[in-house]
Amino acid sequence: MGLRSQWGRFLIPDYMEARVEDIDLERWYQAGVRGVILDVDDTLTTKDSPCVAAAVLDWLQRTEQQGFACIIVSNNRYPEHIEHVSKRLGIPAIARARKPRSNGFRWALKELDLPPEQVVVVGDRILTDILGGARMGMKTCLVAPVTKELSRQKQTLYAFEKWLSRALKP
Repeated sequence: MGLRSQWGRFLIPDYMEARVEDIDLERWYQAGVRGVILDVDDTLTTKDSPCVAAAVLDWLQRTEQQGFACIIVSNNRYPEHIEHVSKRLGIPAIARARKPRSNGFRWALKELDLPPEQVVVVGDRILTDILGGARMGMKTCLVAPVTKELSRQKQTLYAFEKWLSRALKP
């Protein structure tokens, strides 16, 4: 296996959607997925905001109705923010997860009580969410960031990650 395909399997998401609420839960369920690990900032909410869009709330309700277990794994360094979002959504969470490191993902798998192959990691970042989930043997889903007005730094970071992912495609 060449370097390109070795890294590609960690940096190319299994699924890509414009928004969380566009994810086809039926397709995932038929594929054997039973758990979802969710990022918060720029995935479910704008950065450091406790507000979750109505469409995302509806999607989360459908995940529960269809039998998916959900959990939040976030790199946000303010545990009180993640705890607030967690309580509001009724989903367990961990802050300061240090993704792509494996500890937060291991905790999530233990909480979900599911094997990695039955879980999808959903996030907006290739080098944290996608890399971390893939390294643990989970499926991954990249969504576009929720924040519309990104800083120059964030724009550069997202552009680099997309370039890297495309460059590694076989």
